[in-house]
Amino acid sequence: MKLKYKPEELTKLPRSVEYKDKKVYLIDQKLLPWEFKVISLSTVEQVAKAIKTMQVRGAPAIGATAAFGLALYAERSKTETKDEFFDGFYRAYEILKNTRPTAVNLFWALNRIKNLVEEHREDSLSEIKRLIVEEAQRIADEDVEANLRMGHIGAEILPEGNVLTHCNAGSLATVHLGTVGAVLRVMHKEGKLNLLWVDETRPVLQGARLSAWEYHYDGIPLKLIADNMAGFVMQQGKVDAIIVGADRIVANGDFANKIGTYTLAVLAKEHGVPFFTVAPLSTIDMSLKSGKEIPIEERSKEEVLTCGGCKIAPDVDVYNPAFDVTPHKYLTAIITDRGVVYPPFERNLKKLFEDLALEDKL
Repeated sequence: MKLKYKPEELTKLPRSVEYKDKKVYLIDQKLLPWEFKVISLSTVEQVAKAIKTMQVRGAPAIGATAAFGLALYAERSKTETKDEFFDGFYRAYEILKNTRPTAVNLFWALNRIKNLVEEHREDSLSEIKRLIVEEAQRIADEDVEANLRMGHIGAEILPEGNVLTHCNAGSLATVHLGTVGAVLRVMHKEGKLNLLWVDETRPVLQGARLSAWEYHYDGIPLKLIADNMAGFVMQQGKVDAIIVGADRIVANGDFANKIGTYTLAVLAKEHGVPFFTVAPLSTIDMSLKSGKEIPIEERSKEEVLTCGGCKIAPDVDVYNPAFDVTPHKYLTAIITDRGVVYPPFERNLKKLFEDLALEDKL
């Protein structure tokens, strides 16, 4: 597919995470929309905390940030022997791996660098460090390229009109452009997007705080709604398609995404609205057979008991799963950086990876 646009033609936003001068730089998403601030991190522990506390969030952005955390360790390590370096590397790997359990991109990025290190274990220490930094940067650059491809692919298959999205799978959730964000930006560029409906996405308000902020920043026409309004908007015939991101897609097409996605999928089915998820190949976990096997992160009760720092409920027991699982039967298609996957998903996802493996051999 020929790509019509460059990233800078689709968004005015900078990259959400970068690595330079032995520091990780990222947009602090906890401060948005009240303050736009880029923070710098200089230790693996700081990177892990940023992931765990959601200063950086979104599956692809988490993966790239974790990779940069290993690059940070490599360049700042003062160990004198390879054994000491490897001990520290595996400690850093474990610290980063244990930050968040659901988004598979985190483990994909960390394992990609770990496998590279193990392949080059006999190389010089300086060479191993160089390879780690280069690979982390490659992961980030590939994310931008993948998003750009998904933007063009998705814009071709989504119907023209009004689109509804949930949570934030925009530029802030990736290194740049977004998964959903790239599709929306290409549609807007080509005049195919009349209006974007943005769910507020309780309890942390990623839709209201982040999606509304970044799409408004780029001049995309939108209306923000509370989550419990989405069904009524569909009933009124004001939604032509729904598109969401994914934190993990498994072998049969079931996928985990921000809590509330499953509700939208059921409503979309009832109202005849096509329902898409978009994610790079790194989000697809073929080792799990169904969504029942996806670990679901549970977060602090304070996220539900408060809103914007204000107490909104008495101190009662809270159930706060960060994600839910949408069964594949509700999906119209999965948009990836290597093409669109249609039902039956189990067969066609398997074929996609078989075809890619064959390409690699040729």
